[in-house]
Amino acid sequence: IYTSRMTDLLVPPKIELRFPLVNFPELVYSRMSHRVLETRQRHVSYCVIHGLFKNRDRLFQQGRADDRLCQNQACKRSDMVESVEHIFCLCYRVRTAWLWLRAKVTELLSDQGPAPAVSNTELIMLMYPKCRREAEAAFLLCTFMELVDREVAGKKKELMVGTVRGVLRAKVEQISSRAAPEIHFPLGWL
Repeated sequence: IYTSRMTDLLVPPKIELRFPLVNFPELVYSRMSHRVLETRQRHVSYCVIHGLFKNRDRLFQQGRADDRLCQNQACKRSDMVESVEHIFCLCYRVRTAWLWLRAKVTELLSDQGPAPAVSNTELIMLMYPKCRREAEAAFLLCTFMELVDREVAGKKKELMVGTVRGVLRAKVEQISSRAAPEIHFPLGWL
């Protein structure tokens, strides 16, 4: 009785209320806690999904920043607001790497027919449709988000496609040496 009473009293996280059509426990949370992901990758994806990731748009809403604009000069000239989607997908520092990664993830998602139409937000929040390559897609996206969080946000430098590919290759080798389930990418794919 106590257990059923507790589950009745628990309020779902705010993010689940914002996206009522998404089955968070089955889709998003299972991807976020996949065994191929490291602790740092899980943390970054959790912060992104639940709206806790530090960005100027959020800080401005809280009265802790002067403006919402990205601090990169090219973005500032274009009046681009620094939101979570901007940091990971639209900022000039990551745009080339994101387009390369998005093409790779879309290729993985198209394993059962034509690629589904998913937005950048759906990809970085792990809300894409189910596919046979769940582990690979989650690994690519979460590794990219960890890399952007560590490299771009900290050092304010541009993220190159070669850097992303090199980090992904190294992480795939690490996974194959651990006791984690293997993920399979075609030879020469990364």
